[in-house]
Amino acid sequence: MRNNKLEISRSFIKALLVITLGIALTTVAFAQISFSGEAKSGILWTQVQQEGMDPEAEVNLGNKDDAGNGRGRFRLNIDYDNSIGFGMRVRINWETWTDAAPVWPYAFGYGNFFDNQMTVSVGKLGGSPWGTGGPEMWKELEAASGGGMRVEWKPSFVPGQLNIGFVLSYFNSDRDQGWTQGKPISLLNILKESVLGVSYTHDLFHVRIAYRFDDEYDATQENKNRGGLGEDELVYRIEERVLNKILPGFQIWALGYWFGVTSEYEEMKLFQNWLFIQYAPPQFTAQVRIGYDFIESRSDFYIKPSFYWNFFNKLLTVGMSFQYCQDFGDGKIYEGSPYRYLELEPKIQLNFTSSYIAFAYNFKQEYLHPWSGLKPGSEPLKQTQWMNLRFCIYF
Repeated sequence: MRNNKLEISRSFIKALLVITLGIALTTVAFAQISFSGEAKSGILWTQVQQEGMDPEAEVNLGNKDDAGNGRGRFRLNIDYDNSIGFGMRVRINWETWTDAAPVWPYAFGYGNFFDNQMTVSVGKLGGSPWGTGGPEMWKELEAASGGGMRVEWKPSFVPGQLNIGFVLSYFNSDRDQGWTQGKPISLLNILKESVLGVSYTHDLFHVRIAYRFDDEYDATQENKNRGGLGEDELVYRIEERVLNKILPGFQIWALGYWFGVTSEYEEMKLFQNWLFIQYAPPQFTAQVRIGYDFIESRSDFYIKPSFYWNFFNKLLTVGMSFQYCQDFGDGKIYEGSPYRYLELEPKIQLNFTSSYIAFAYNFKQEYLHPWSGLKPGSEPLKQTQWMNLRFCIYF
């Protein structure tokens, strides 16, 4: 009798395993899994010299093309969709090769409901529909170490594409500042860290904006003795989509990030606003970036034109960018400076199907605070040069 029961149990387990495997294979068959990413590194020579001091040079591995501050970057994106509206998105970054584990910028699951008119995402959030979207400025307000839940509503009855929603997020600053020790955390404290976002896409324009509220429980170091409030954040992106129809390759867009929106203290505020004007026919790419930043009692105005020629059907790209920044206000870095910094960067790049090899040289002069440790009587001027032979593979 025991042997019969044992055989029945074994048969049941085998059948269960077969059914489970069949379900798993069926799920994979009707699912879509995609992998993408990049691997970047290179050889970097850097020389730094301050007025009145000897230059200091070093050679290391590194890539100055948006690859972090380490020896390079390995990035892996994993997107999974099971074809019935559920899936996941994961991004892995490895920028410091000596670290035992990589960094996970985001890892979350999502579900689409009501004919894809509602999307709910849960986990360590990223891939925001309300972020700045770059280039150069990549900011998403729901990115927090504690994860959260994002709800997006995309009503089909609205002309164009409307996406409006909220994020139940976690604290995004030090949680031992601005809070009475031993005081319990309530649900209201967490709700006060929520994010509201909206984006709208039309044939003529695109706009997105997100606002993150702030609770007194967390605070930055500069705000820890003031109760922790006033650290609200806002990001935006605005694009026009008319000129490209008239002149193909022509675009204008603006993006920005504001911190300390409701703070009564000027030293808490950080406002960054960038405007891009670009014309990119097949032969070349010409762009001008204009910026206005407000930091404490100082404002920075800068302009960055760039021009790159394309040869042999974009196999070879040769060009240069130049940046000029002027600061003004009571908090000017150095009162007698004619500018804050000047930067020049020529570049030559070979572009292949899924990779590139480039060589870039950068020359930068910038003024520092008078207390920057220079020799007495020396002008607080710093000069930096670097040369970067860099490699990248996209997959």
